[in-house]
Amino acid sequence: MTSTDASSSRDGVHVPYLALKKNAAGSDEPVLFNLSETKAIGGGIDQEGNRISCALKNNNCWATPQGWVLVRDAASSSTYLLDPQSISNRRRIELPHLPEENLPTVCTCLLSEFPDTTTVQHDTCLVLLIESHAPVIHYCHIDDAKWTKHEYDIGTQDLPDLGNGCCEKLIICSIAACEGKFYFNGGFRELGVLEFCPAPMFSSIAIRDAIPQPPGFQREFLVESQEELYMVSLLSHYDMDIVYRFHVYKMDFSTQEWREVDDIGDRVFMLSSWYFGASLSAQGCGLQPNCVYVPYPWNKCIKIFNIKDGTEKVLNLDEAPESDLASCPGCFWRLARLRATF
Repeated sequence: MTSTDASSSRDGVHVPYLALKKNAAGSDEPVLFNLSETKAIGGGIDQEGNRISCALKNNNCWATPQGWVLVRDAASSSTYLLDPQSISNRRRIELPHLPEENLPTVCTCLLSEFPDTTTVQHDTCLVLLIESHAPVIHYCHIDDAKWTKHEYDIGTQDLPDLGNGCCEKLIICSIAACEGKFYFNGGFRELGVLEFCPAPMFSSIAIRDAIPQPPGFQREFLVESQEELYMVSLLSHYDMDIVYRFHVYKMDFSTQEWREVDDIGDRVFMLSSWYFGASLSAQGCGLQPNCVYVPYPWNKCIKIFNIKDGTEKVLNLDEAPESDLASCPGCFWRLARLRATF
């Protein structure tokens, strides 16, 4: 998963890192990898050498694009949001305990907004946890007394390879929180919308003037940046590790159109194949501006796509610990998350 420190401001990132699960040493603690310095920090140790709470395990913590990490500590029957950049100060926001025990290791977690830790009231911030292999979400406002589990229905897709009449329920894949709403499964024809009023309500936006796509497999990632919604499109042939074309689009809600952009200024979009996209300040964290960073932990590298000139380069993470992410169900792009345009 990817995570950033965005607790001081929306793009106020100090140290971006990758949290690599299931390290080869056999420990059940996630291993942090400092992206700016391209070095592993070690299981349970933050960038300043402080010991991270042993409550962090591979199967009970989920990062958010806003930089906070959702932790479910079964031993103490507690659930909270943790700021991983201030472990020594134990900066956390208490939540009602999440009762579900067998949650998937691979889940997507988002906050509807950046929680205001300077005040006691957090009631407007909603925490959303999305299961990766089932149409199920769990949610609560920070000041709620309990979590709510909801099974949703956003349609089905046919599985012709398995025979006539075979289908499966669609699930939420790429998702981003923007201006109090959650937008998901972005594409060139339709964009899903999830609102809480206070119960979850699903709708969609029909995209006007759909952009024709070249042959290949399309992967789309939604990213919120400075209160605007973006979509990163990666186009591959049969090898999903090889991208032969990429584009970045910004949603124009007034016309319901995706408009291609070639400049996002001093920002970096960091994508996580099975979690989310996050926006960072390039200057604030020592990364190359106007680029899209895509981690490939199974190959121990990050691919950097320059939006303005269309170039690509590879940053090898030689010091990254071994990870079995490639063999973990859900850690590769499922066909449900691809758009074939052959």
